[in-house]
Amino acid sequence: MTNSRSLNISLGILSMAIMVYTLKTLQSIFIPLTFAIFLTFLFHPINRFMKDKRIPVSVNMLVLVVIILFTFTLMGAIVYTSIASFVTEFPKYEEALSEMTKSFFTFIDMPFENVTSFLNNKVNWFQIADKLSLSKILSGTMGTFIDFFVKLLLTIVFMLFILIDRDDLNKRVKKVLAEDRISLSENLVGKIGEQINKYIVNKTLISLATGLISMIFIAIFGIDFVVISGLLIFILNYIPNVGSIIASAFPIIICFIQYGLSWQLVAISSALVTTQMVIGNFVEPRVMGHELQLTPLFVLISLIFWFWVWGPVGMILAVPLTSAITIIIKEIPSLKVISALISYD
Repeated sequence: MTNSRSLNISLGILSMAIMVYTLKTLQSIFIPLTFAIFLTFLFHPINRFMKDKRIPVSVNMLVLVVIILFTFTLMGAIVYTSIASFVTEFPKYEEALSEMTKSFFTFIDMPFENVTSFLNNKVNWFQIADKLSLSKILSGTMGTFIDFFVKLLLTIVFMLFILIDRDDLNKRVKKVLAEDRISLSENLVGKIGEQINKYIVNKTLISLATGLISMIFIAIFGIDFVVISGLLIFILNYIPNVGSIIASAFPIIICFIQYGLSWQLVAISSALVTTQMVIGNFVEPRVMGHELQLTPLFVLISLIFWFWVWGPVGMILAVPLTSAITIIIKEIPSLKVISALISYD
């Protein structure tokens, strides 16, 4: 009995290692597939409504594709406009940084001419210029855009095939499962879908509110790059605990370069930190409730793990993925101890 249990544990660990290695190696496939599954859950109410109204499947698919493309096109236009304004205004900040650097070296009684001479003699500027050449930056940016566009198309294709094959898949599963297993499977999928829907919708509304409030403060205090700052806060707010803090650093740095050590810097720092604390500690728990039931320590561990597997995208997907895995673990009696360690329920 002991040998059999040890063998099962060893096989389980080996299977998990193989699964993680596969997810990490084939991330270019699994990331779009994961987004497609989430979108399927998110658009399920719309899909079910159209199906009840006997709207053709082709029209249903077309509506979903138009919604997705319109959303990403709008976001792309906002990002492009923000980056264009940043590039236009950058020379002004380059001069301000140069003046601040001179002031710093003057403050510590080190002549700026000596620093310039040292940099000219010790630093290989040609090598740095080659690495930072405009052509390489443009080619890298274009490569990133193409990669994003390909993954977006792959996500849409995956989503369409999942929606088309969903009913047939349910029928095939019911044929091979017993009645009790069918109800358990349907209940499990229903729980995961409901939890993902609630998380995505509520988190999006909270992130949008955080971004808009932050933009209002940034505009009031006359800090540049209002839109790109709000967009960064909106996107990075999907990363629990650390995302919004990292995003708030951008407008604070811009304020420091723009105004130096001034009352604007103190005001914007206080406003952004207060906004994050109020929304993160009071608003978000009330809106989210206790749906996720994940312990803070395990959320942090999941962030690190999924960042290692899928990079920044993994950090955005960490909470819904971990939440879905937790729901499955709770239904397995032998894993009740693990469930107690990672969640409150």
